[in-house]
Formats: sequence, structure tokens, C-alpha cells
Amino acid sequence: MMFQREPVQLPPPAERRPQTGMEGRRRALLGGMVVHSQGRFSFPCTIRNLSENGARITFKMGQMMPSSFMLIDTWAGRGHRAHIAWVKANEAGVSFTGSFDMNAIADPALGYLKRYWDQRAV
Repeated sequence: MMFQREPVQLPPPAERRPQTGMEGRRRALLGGMVVHSQGRFSFPCTIRNLSENGARITFKMGQMMPSSFMLIDTWAGRGHRAHIAWVKANEAGVSFTGSFDMNAIADPALGYLKRYWDQRAV
């Protein structure tokens, strides 16, 4: 006996991306850095839009994204504790659970970020 499936209708690509959290985001084209595993791994990214609560970032095709990481906005000198909300081939939506000034890191647990930030211009 053969089963016949009904065709699946997908919305256009622009409508597939979750729209939650997009309020208040402003378009951007900022340099960023994803830092994870307590500073052992990092890679560059581009921040495409940004709000207090999250961002959309793009990165090199094939780059593996950790589920949680620190996102550094290199232009503004801000660090963000970030978690993946959605991910595609070379872009991701992230939500922030906290943000801080990279020049005022006092938490010893974030010492690896302070060292990274202090050495970036060397």
C-alpha cells in the first residue's frame, strides 16, 4: 500500500526567521568577535543588527557556533554574554543575558576577556 504525502508549503525565506526580539534592533555593520570556552577559542564576526537584548551576526561559512559565548562589539568596546536563538549556514540570532564595558572588566572570571581586549592593539 502506498502512502501519499501532502506537499509541505514553506513560507518565503524572509518569513521563516523568528520575528521575536526584533523590536528596537537597529541595522549595523560592526566588527565583532565571538569568544568561547573561557577564551581558548575565538573567531571574527560581523554584527548586522543590534539591540539591548540581542543581535544578528554573520560569520564565515562552515564556522561552528557554540550555544553560549561572549560577543565583543569591537567598535563600541562592549562585551555581551550571548546565547543562540537561531542559526543558519553563516548567520545567527543571539540573545544577551548581560552586557558590560570591555574597558571596565573587574570580574576575575572574565580575566581572559580583559587580556584579549588589552592585547588587541599590540
